[in-house]
Amino acid sequence: MLDLIARIEAAELPGGQLIVTARGPLDERAAVDLRNALLPVAAAECSVVVLDLQDAHGLDEATLGVIGRAAELVADRGHRLAILTRSPVLVQLIDGHGLRALVRLHSTLRGAIGGD
Repeated sequence: MLDLIARIEAAELPGGQLIVTARGPLDERAAVDLRNALLPVAAAECSVVVLDLQDAHGLDEATLGVIGRAAELVADRGHRLAILTRSPVLVQLIDGHGLRALVRLHSTLRGAIGGD
């Protein structure tokens, strides 16, 4: 069953990596909440920033723009934003928005935090 309301949370993992988890529809209604959670994490001094989109759906231009800005902030420090997803649709959206060069896509959290 799909979530009807987006839920976005930021946390620090035990190894010091920063993670933002987004669940539900990431459309224009969720863009401000995503920006408010993700951009400060992306700007933080941390080598690994993970965006967990495993339970997200419905990305639109507004949320892809936020993800793109976060990826740029991480890239400014010489790293790439790690995106956790198994959805071929989300991968196509990320590719279609031209973000592939700025992000690393992973299907597991272990891969995302380990850089595999």
